[in-house]
Amino acid sequence: MRNIIALIILSFILTSCAVEYRHNFGNNQLPQPSYIQLEIDDIEYLGETEISWEFSRYLFVGTRVIAINGEHPDNSEKHYANIAVSNFSWMTTSPLFRFFKSPGMSRALYKVYTDFPNADYIEVISTNEKTHRMFLGRKMKKSARVKAYRYKYLNN
Repeated sequence: MRNIIALIILSFILTSCAVEYRHNFGNNQLPQPSYIQLEIDDIEYLGETEISWEFSRYLFVGTRVIAINGEHPDNSEKHYANIAVSNFSWMTTSPLFRFFKSPGMSRALYKVYTDFPNADYIEVISTNEKTHRMFLGRKMKKSARVKAYRYKYLNN
């Protein structure tokens, strides 16, 4: 009997696999110069989009994802995108960096990666957090407006 239960548990674990992809925003073509002078003509505006992550947390422990960018999430393939920041310690402790460090916002940020695949730089215009308190839990929605830009001198 134990072998059958162990076989059922093992087959359940092996068949419930998900694929994760991690994407980094940033330009790998740029050398690390100490100074770059950019003019307004060197940057091309690609567009603006809104990203969001809606989830609920029960008993302050478990998190259930409700929607990513307004759609029910597909957990068979998980795409994560990160904003490239410099290695300064004050940058990694900023509220904006912590806002996008959560796994849900990293998954929502992938929309910018797919909408603007040739973007070299993204700028976060605004962030918003809504909380609806419930009995023994809460429902939260995090959203942000993001603009995408491309450097002209890299793509000549």
